[in-house]
Amino acid sequence: MLAENNGILKTADVVAAGISKETFYKYVKDAGLERVAHGIYLSPAAWADELYLMQAQIPKAVYSHETALYLHDLAEMEPTPLVVTVPAKYNSPTLAEKGVKVVYVKKEWHTLGVCQMLSPTGHSIAAYDIERTVCDIIRKRSDMDIAVFNYALTKYMKCKDKNLNRLMEYAKIMRLEKKIREIMGVLF
Repeated sequence: MLAENNGILKTADVVAAGISKETFYKYVKDAGLERVAHGIYLSPAAWADELYLMQAQIPKAVYSHETALYLHDLAEMEPTPLVVTVPAKYNSPTLAEKGVKVVYVKKEWHTLGVCQMLSPTGHSIAAYDIERTVCDIIRKRSDMDIAVFNYALTKYMKCKDKNLNRLMEYAKIMRLEKKIREIMGVLF
């Protein structure tokens, strides 16, 4: 299991596989695994995947905005800090402790456009798809670096696999149709 998960083990996964906690904790000690968070252990030979580890701790956090741009190759550099979206009224002190930028959205928007992607080190993580990310950055345009914003939209318009119909579906749900038509009209 350790090899399959690129050197990361979660207690919940081990127990679900039928291994007792006692046996697992003995293995953790014998193998010299490091406890990196509650119920999450890392092999000494493994590379810590910050994106995966944070999401393993806080499953409701979906990578969004600048972080999603980076994951979709619509950014020139890795974002600092990481940006996640959670449902309104969701409270996680862990996010604040980690210095993560948190965006709160209506509960019904939280799952809109969620997709599974691979982190740079090969773990499956939840992020918003490209079209949802474009909606998000247009919605929060005033909070973004203008160079990052312009680069992302210009690169999106050049993407062969962009889905303008999906973009407009999301825009309608998020009440951004007018803004998106204005901005995309300039880019066409």
